[in-house]
Amino acid sequence: MKRLLIVFVFLLHLNVFSQHVEITVALKDYETNLPIEDASITVLNTNQGLVSNKEGVFKISLDKPSKIQISHTSYKTIVINSSSLKLKENIIYMDRITKTLEEVIITTKHPQEILKKLVENSSDKLTIPVNLKIYVREFFKRNDKYTSFNDGLLNFYIQGRPTNVKTDILVEQNRFYGLIDDVVDESTLGYNLNDIIGNYYEFKYLSKVVEAYSKKKYEYEIKTFPNNEDYYIMNIRPLPETDGYLPDFFVVYDYKKNIIIEINSSVLTERYEYKGVTDFLVIKGKIFNSVFNATYKHDGKNYYLANSKEEIGFKTTNKKKEEERIEVKNYLVTTNFSTQPVPYDKSDVYKEKSLFNKSNTILTNYWEFDSGLTPTEEEKQIIESLASKL
Repeated sequence: MKRLLIVFVFLLHLNVFSQHVEITVALKDYETNLPIEDASITVLNTNQGLVSNKEGVFKISLDKPSKIQISHTSYKTIVINSSSLKLKENIIYMDRITKTLEEVIITTKHPQEILKKLVENSSDKLTIPVNLKIYVREFFKRNDKYTSFNDGLLNFYIQGRPTNVKTDILVEQNRFYGLIDDVVDESTLGYNLNDIIGNYYEFKYLSKVVEAYSKKKYEYEIKTFPNNEDYYIMNIRPLPETDGYLPDFFVVYDYKKNIIIEINSSVLTERYEYKGVTDFLVIKGKIFNSVFNATYKHDGKNYYLANSKEEIGFKTTNKKKEEERIEVKNYLVTTNFSTQPVPYDKSDVYKEKSLFNKSNTILTNYWEFDSGLTPTEEEKQIIESLASKL
């Protein structure tokens, strides 16, 4: 009888964890109770990646119990067991890193030389070839009104050399909601999917500050990083006396492995007055918003893009010679990766610049638990509103 009971308990335990367990978590600041956005979440036994949204929320579906690591540049990293997350919405409080005085690192080499070597080494260390399963999401706004939205689960097969990356894209599922009219130039609808991974893997966003002439335009400073003793931060700022459309950068890097962990870039408001050419499909216009962030992950063996976020806002002229305010927000989240070659037919490769002109293919509600980036309540309303207009 005792043996039968043990077998029954074992089978019951096995049955519970052979089914999907859906978990919802809200991350909050311990002192302020405010949500924590852009925290990086990793399921340690599968390396599945997620990011918390503006509400601090992330959702995940697991086949079996796992440890979950939660990290953020401003907070202490924590590891929790998924089996402890049993509520409908689990709230996790994170402690801010105690503000310590950042120390300026004095080096014999100019910081720009260090940055150049850092870019070269990071390019060499990135895992290639690799298949990244990436959730892509994009909001498009025209004249302060949301006019289209697209998202999808895509496989990016990355091949080639560090300085010449080639990418084939296969679309698993996708959605597009919005209306396209003759006034809108199709070239402004979305970041170019065929170029975006190459930009991240070749570190093209740093090209403006690694060339020798940039020393005359920028000041470079290296400081300690309070959250990790193996990391440094390089702050790169335009010299006050230098005019022009020049972004600020800060680069977090592992100085022992000599690889880049995070890149942040933004343009100060006072520099928007300068005429710029955006990196957004080479559209000329008056820029009024420009923000970029990319995070890379090194798991001890593989080194790859974890997530990115870009925002661009600019004024341009449409086909009717009317001025338009264009705003685009683009998100990428690597949910899984594989170094094993996967056979695919070249005819299935998606070659369009954006998902906006691809017919919807919805097999599952992937945006709820499989995207790695849960939509906020406000975003859900925007998406539903656009979908209702079709």
